[in-house]
Amino acid sequence: MPSEKSAGPSDPNSSEAHRYKSRARLVWIAVSGSTNGALLTSIIPLFMLSLGASPFMIGLVATSTHVQKIGRVAGLHYMHRVGKAGLFLWGRMGSAPFGLGLAALAYGSEHIRWAAILGLLLFSVRGAMQQVGNTAWWPLVQDHTESRSIGSYLAHMRLRQRLLELVLPIGVGWYLGAQPASRDFALPFVLAFFSTLLGAALVRGIEENAQVMPQEGLVRRLRQVVRTRAMRSYCLFAITRMGVLSATQPLWVVALTGAGLPASYFVWMTPVTALGYMAGLHAWGRLVDAHGPRALLSITLTLQPTMALVWLFLPSTEWSIVLWSTAVYLLWGALEGGQQMGQSRVMLDTVDQSFQGEGFALAIYASAIGGIAGGILGGALFEWMQGPGWERYYLAAAQAALVIPWLLRTRLAGYAEQTPARHLLRLSRKASEDRQ
Repeated sequence: MPSEKSAGPSDPNSSEAHRYKSRARLVWIAVSGSTNGALLTSIIPLFMLSLGASPFMIGLVATSTHVQKIGRVAGLHYMHRVGKAGLFLWGRMGSAPFGLGLAALAYGSEHIRWAAILGLLLFSVRGAMQQVGNTAWWPLVQDHTESRSIGSYLAHMRLRQRLLELVLPIGVGWYLGAQPASRDFALPFVLAFFSTLLGAALVRGIEENAQVMPQEGLVRRLRQVVRTRAMRSYCLFAITRMGVLSATQPLWVVALTGAGLPASYFVWMTPVTALGYMAGLHAWGRLVDAHGPRALLSITLTLQPTMALVWLFLPSTEWSIVLWSTAVYLLWGALEGGQQMGQSRVMLDTVDQSFQGEGFALAIYASAIGGIAGGILGGALFEWMQGPGWERYYLAAAQAALVIPWLLRTRLAGYAEQTPARHLLRLSRKASEDRQ
């Protein structure tokens, strides 16, 4: 790959200057995606509740976000024909009308029978169209980064994403209020539509590495990729982790609002999570670049299942539950920032550049399979369970299952060659003693 050194704007005709601009555009595309998340994806569970959806249907919403990734099959078919940037552009443009459909449904839902089902369908098709384009996202990122500096680049990108998520949801939460009606969601959905168009516009002009033209069919290429031990290990890890998350996180809204947390406060938990995410982002990035993802994943995957215990102490008064939720979301954001940083580095190290589209698609499909299973089973169990305090017991037990990906981390690419967490702790302790 070319050197990672960034070119400045003073030499616009050089390849480094074009690469500099492409990297900057990728950052702003990621920010537009976070805008979409804050204005639409993150509030879809609240919108569905306003339409009278059951907890099982809320679980289906989570499942839908993973079923949508089937759209990447079409993306794999067309990426070699229209290019990576072209595929991303058409995916965004194709999803935009369905976003407007959600806004129209929100505005006139009182006149529509089965509004919740229609909302789920529109959300699913919109997401599937975006996933067609998203097939090209990680290949574009890989084209413009090197493994040794991916941590710092992702930290730079995600810091800007979280800064937006720190501010925008506060306004969304204030606008929606404590008990939003379905019509209140129309404005955020329209704004998400314009954010989608912005992401489509930004991808134009991004340079990309030449693709290896396939000589074999798609199924055979996928088989070649999945035969590698590193890819199989990553897929198993991604399936289990996303399965547990999908069986728990989408149902936090049901448990917390049922315990007395106002809807506006739940929306505000997004910036709280973003604040925790940003707090350790640069440190996580430096750690990954210097020592690899092994130690980081060991730390985060140890603490996240331990957090399952906090559900046993869920309070019942409004202000106590607000304080409890703030602390939990803040800590979860900090750990999730580190976990995602480590997992992204593992994924980039696992995928061979000769099979970019196929490798990243398989990695995403693995998460989707886990998400589908977790969303359906989690939603069904959550709705089936009854009795005093059953929500907290379910969430505590299900979240504790994150210990399974902690066990599977040892099979990931490069694990044996990277610095273990206990060695880093010894180095940190020694450095502290030397300073004293």
